[in-house]
Amino acid sequence: MELLQLALACLRVGTFVFGGGPALVPLLRDPVVFRYGWLTGDEFADAVALGQMTPGPLLVTATFVGWKVGTESGGVGAGLLYATVATVCIFLPSFFMTLAASHQLGRLKGNPRVQRFLRGVEAGIVGLVAAAAVQMGQDAIGGWPQGALCAAALIVLIRTKLEAGLVVIASGLVGLALTLAGVMGSAGP
Repeated sequence: MELLQLALACLRVGTFVFGGGPALVPLLRDPVVFRYGWLTGDEFADAVALGQMTPGPLLVTATFVGWKVGTESGGVGAGLLYATVATVCIFLPSFFMTLAASHQLGRLKGNPRVQRFLRGVEAGIVGLVAAAAVQMGQDAIGGWPQGALCAAALIVLIRTKLEAGLVVIASGLVGLALTLAGVMGSAGP
């Protein structure tokens, strides 16, 4: 039953993840953290951070979720199965949509109604991502050191063209240094 729930959640997210990987965060967070409780908010934030550091799209966060859920319910073999199912299901909808729309792409690209629809979708995606950022921030920022690190990362990302994965790694290293210096607790927020 759990594997089916995971597959359906990933299919749903894969179907509605317009706008790329950042839109995945709020769509996947709801079933994974709140509906089924497979991961805590902190674990989900870790999964997103790992997804940012790995090559390829942020959608591989689903692979991590599948691995975690599978290994907890049945060990390494189940982890591999769940990770595979989650990964295939998150990519399957966009694969089929691309196949279906590929021969009409030129016509759709110039259609004003399609363009208006996509502008609305983009605005909705920004709202989804902002809501997910606020929710994840509430889970991750437990004190002034994390808050300052978050603000610094935000400023760096807005003002520079630095790769997000590098900012994540740098933030982790600063967090480790702050923990070793006794400024930040070692058990999370």
